[in-house]
Amino acid sequence: MSSDNKPLGFEYRGYKVTPSDRCYYNEYTYKINCKGNSVYRDIKAHANLDKILYKCWMNQSTYTSKNRVIYLNDIAVLDQILDNFPHLVEKVFGPIDEAHLEYIIQPWKDTEYNFVYKDKLWYNKYDIKIDIKSRERYSWSSRYNLSQTSTDELEKCANEFMSFLNQQSFNFHLYLNTEAKYWHQNYLYCTSEDLKEIQPWISMLYSEVIEKISSAVIYTTDK
Repeated sequence: MSSDNKPLGFEYRGYKVTPSDRCYYNEYTYKINCKGNSVYRDIKAHANLDKILYKCWMNQSTYTSKNRVIYLNDIAVLDQILDNFPHLVEKVFGPIDEAHLEYIIQPWKDTEYNFVYKDKLWYNKYDIKIDIKSRERYSWSSRYNLSQTSTDELEKCANEFMSFLNQQSFNFHLYLNTEAKYWHQNYLYCTSEDLKEIQPWISMLYSEVIEKISSAVIYTTDK
């Protein structure tokens, strides 16, 4: 990852910035959406833009029938594009602050708690998302975790966690693909206030089946 990555804030060089939701292609922190089919309307401008990109060895462009998307991680090159080709730029994506930059570069650095930059709450209601280990992850965990917990024990813990949730009085939302016994890509959504109630129990009894806890950081597009 380039050392030339820097956060942009919500506005950068006159452009509104949409927070990146990930490191694109596991490499690029910045993304530029070009306007419409400007590739066809202004071939010379895109040819000149390519001359700048050719000097930057870490970039990638994708083309669709509607537009061109540019991925890069050198802020100096980003500046050149924004300053010299404003008529081509439709939307700019990037990290908005240092915490956001660190997260998208190393999203799994903290295996228990992450911040997710979003424009709205999950289901317009919940600011917490808890990833629950899938059946496939049980097998992986049983081989590599320190406690060497077996697959059967992890499944038992997962089902006990479901029973525990059903005893709670607060509202929450569970996304389950199928029966708990065959869990795959399962999520629990709740509020941070309600998480405070159950987090001690999660830490004591159900940590083996919790993959990750994410907290939504909400941004607004009018900033």
